[in-house]
Amino acid sequence: MKTRGTLGGIILSFEPQDSANNIGSQLEQQRQLLADTVFFEITANTPWDVLEHAANAVRAAGGTLSDVRPFKPTKHTPVDTAESRLRAQPKGETVVVAKTVRSGGHVEATGSAIILGDVNAGAEIIAADDIIVTGTLRGLAHAGAQGNENAIIWAQRILSPQLRISGSVARAGDGKSTSEGPEIAHLVDGNIVLRPWTR
Repeated sequence: MKTRGTLGGIILSFEPQDSANNIGSQLEQQRQLLADTVFFEITANTPWDVLEHAANAVRAAGGTLSDVRPFKPTKHTPVDTAESRLRAQPKGETVVVAKTVRSGGHVEATGSAIILGDVNAGAEIIAADDIIVTGTLRGLAHAGAQGNENAIIWAQRILSPQLRISGSVARAGDGKSTSEGPEIAHLVDGNIVLRPWTR
């Protein structure tokens, strides 16, 4: 993880090898810097537990997490890799909500939506791309709302009464998840499949 200043605040730039354990001491040493407006810069391989750990450190320091941005390649970044091609694809704005979305809440994103907390029953999350929930998803989730059939819904537990991906709709179950870890919903042959998530 690298830290750099910007006119708008502080940017934490995460690297693929970062883990929640190995960034802990860095975050503690930079606690004063985190009491500002903070932006996360991530690669396609940044683990979600790293983001959650860093977001908690920002909140504990009294700072504000403003945005999660894709890594911006420099002239020294190889342009041939699959990851650099992924970064080059145009994306809408990622919306980060650093708290639980309560019943009646509505979050809409032109890119992906990242919720650093739970999504309670009666709340609604709509995103043109992916939906990531670091807690339990109990509200309605609609990923790929503008037709992106590659969008996914990821959460620690998915107990939502209804999931939507692109134009497909599915019920997530009876509110009793059998998975002991994170779950992911994605499209397979036009149908939404819900399964345990493994790296």
